[in-house]
Amino acid sequence: MGVTWKKYDATYKKRTDIDRDTYLPRRSPKEIIQCAGCGTFYHRRRWTLTMPQGYTPAVHIHPIYCPACMKIKDRRASGEVYLVGVAPLERGDVLHILRNEESRAREKNPLERIMRLEASNGGWKVETTTEKLAQRLGRAVKKARGGKVDYKWSHNNKFVRVTWQPTTAKA
Repeated sequence: MGVTWKKYDATYKKRTDIDRDTYLPRRSPKEIIQCAGCGTFYHRRRWTLTMPQGYTPAVHIHPIYCPACMKIKDRRASGEVYLVGVAPLERGDVLHILRNEESRAREKNPLERIMRLEASNGGWKVETTTEKLAQRLGRAVKKARGGKVDYKWSHNNKFVRVTWQPTTAKA
């Protein structure tokens, strides 16, 4: 009895795009870079809030900005959170929830930021620099206030629209 080799066809697998964020640098520079907008540091292909130990800040002639600052400048959001039906008395509390969640996310990844908060149609529209932060904000508001959260992804998963609605009390 001979050995039979099966040829496996991998065409059934989902083809995933390897699109990178166009705002991330393609090559890692040798020195440490500090963002001129927010002050974060880039070292060994990572953005951090603190200066790596043993280094002194380098002076750059040209201002260099982190991807989050460039997205804010270009007004290119990667996530939107719609908060529908926020009562005027609850707006301060919801704002604290959003800012606290942003600061927690920023400790892990300094590129996750709220770009803009604006009132629209009796609710709020929150734009974020990353799609992950938009998910986190929707989840945090749902955890604190209850309600329903809906996530809608773009076809390539590079943009998310999160909608939060409070539950209506039925008597």
